[in-house]
Amino acid sequence: MPSEDVLNLDAAGRRLYDDLAAETDPYSLTTLIVEAARTKDRLDKLDQLLRGEIETWAVLVHDLRTEDYELKINSAAAEARQLASVLRQLLAEIQRQKGDGGGPDEQSDDLAGLTGT
Repeated sequence: MPSEDVLNLDAAGRRLYDDLAAETDPYSLTTLIVEAARTKDRLDKLDQLLRGEIETWAVLVHDLRTEDYELKINSAAAEARQLASVLRQLLAEIQRQKGDGGGPDEQSDDLAGLTGT
């Protein structure tokens, strides 16, 4: 398992990592778990931004070629939706690899032995 300083996770990401990671996990699974934890931390930061707790929602950019200024608005809501979807996919894959997913493949196997004869 990676050391805590290598992971550089915030509190929520660390909790998710601690909940999912095991010493016996293969490296490929540990990589998914680390990415899920980082994604959780990013989602929390985007949530803070959307609630107004962080004031970096816009940036004033100076174009030196034209001396114009441009206000760039952060698309935090769209990014949060995308990251939430990514986190769901990562967690589903982690559960599948750990064998406790209960996903569609396992459900269809239960019906595989049934015949209409």
